[in-house]
Order: sequence, then structure tokens, then C-alpha cells
Amino acid sequence: MSTPVADALRVPNRVRDTLRRGEVATVLSIRLVRTPEIVLLARAAGFDGVFVDLEHSTIATDAVSGICLAALTAGITPLVHVRSAYSESIGPCLDGGALGIIVPHVDSGEEGMTAVMAARYAPRGNRGISSALPFFDFRAVPSGAATAAVDDATLIVAMIESREALDRIDEIAAVDGIDVLMIGANDLTADLGVPGEYGGDLAQAAFRRVIGAAESAGRFAGVGGVPVESGNLHDLIQAGARFVSAGIDLRHLGRAITSWNDQVRTGG
Repeated sequence: MSTPVADALRVPNRVRDTLRRGEVATVLSIRLVRTPEIVLLARAAGFDGVFVDLEHSTIATDAVSGICLAALTAGITPLVHVRSAYSESIGPCLDGGALGIIVPHVDSGEEGMTAVMAARYAPRGNRGISSALPFFDFRAVPSGAATAAVDDATLIVAMIESREALDRIDEIAAVDGIDVLMIGANDLTADLGVPGEYGGDLAQAAFRRVIGAAESAGRFAGVGGVPVESGNLHDLIQAGARFVSAGIDLRHLGRAITSWNDQVRTGG
């Protein structure tokens, strides 16, 4: 018979489990909506997870935690796109309920290791131990088992967004503790001098370089910023990308209301 403590020490992560099955995990980026309703909309749409985009928004820490707690309750994975690889950016998000971080502009193995040190418990990192975490309904549980369970459930996603990162992709992929190498298509194509040219030879070669490095190192490959309507996103999934950002809530809302208004005005 299971006990409350034994049950509590199983920390589910839908995105992690989907990736481990070799399937495509889709996540919705949150930049506009600051309340938990967005989580239920994402779940209803079939997303595996959500991530709060702090790099490009002014969302406060309390709102981040509220969204993460709602996602935990809803059974989808809460992630946070942090502002930097340092502990002051990462720690509060993870202790507030996130089951992973997306780290922008990881340009070297050293920067990847900085994120790992902040996000993982000893011996792989130096994340501070909290005596009460939302993954266990804030109950007191044995520290060693709790940290092991949380560490296993925590995803670290390194965003590859520059030519320098491409040049050092193998050392980034080799960092113990990184789970996903994620193509940041907008910044990467801009740094390569071909902004928005997702289907061009230069961009495609760069994208496939990231996917290949991830596969060679036993990591997962991800992609964000490539519009689904371009056809290039499907090609990248076929090439091996498994962690897929669906874009931001703001853009989806804008497209939906624009489409509605067009249909009303044109009678279509």
C-alpha cells in the first residue's frame, strides 16, 4: 500500500516523459496573460506544458508562481524562460513551482554550466534546499529523496541563439545537466545575418547543426520562433526536433481576433 510520502516523492513532468518516449512535446509561451486561466486554455488545446517568458515581459515573480502552481494542478509542465543563467534569476522560479528553465543566449559550455549549477542540487549543482516545495503540497518530506525526485523532474533548456553558440555547440551539448538544446530561431538567424529566413541554406544548416549535436550528446533538440505556416517547423520536427515552442499567447490572441474580424467584415 502506498503512503503519502511515497506518493509525494513522485514528481510528474509531462514534457519530460513525452520527450523520453521520443514524441514531440509542445509548449505555449506566456507573455501577456498573468493569471492561471491561460494554463487551462493551454491544457484544453492539448499542450504538454507552458513557459512564462520573463526575458521579454514584465511579469512579476508572484504571477509566475501562480501560473506554475496552476500548471502543476492541471497536470501540464510549468517552465520559465528566465532572464539569465544566474541563481537570482533561476532559484525563485524553481522554488515557486517551475519544473524547468529555459536559459537564453547560452554561448559556451561555461554559461551552460552556470545554469546547471543554479538549477540542480548537489552534487551536480548548488541549488539551495528549501524545506517546503509545491511539488509535495508543501509537506515536509525526507530531504535526500525530495531533492533527487525534484532534480530528476527538472528540465534545463539551453537556447542556442548566436554564431558563437554554434561554434561551441559540442561543448554546450556536453555539459552534464543540460537536457535540451533549443534553437532560438529569431535571434540565431539575425546573428547569422539572415533574419527571419528560416528556410534558407545558412539557417537550415545551423538548425541541423544544433539537432545533430543534441542527438550526438544524448540530449533532446528543441526549436522556437519558426512559424508553423512556413512549413519549416515540420521539416525540423522530421529532422529530430522534439521540444517545440508554439509561440506566444499574445500572437495567438492577435491572430484569432483578426481572423474573426476579417470573417465578419467579409462575410467569409
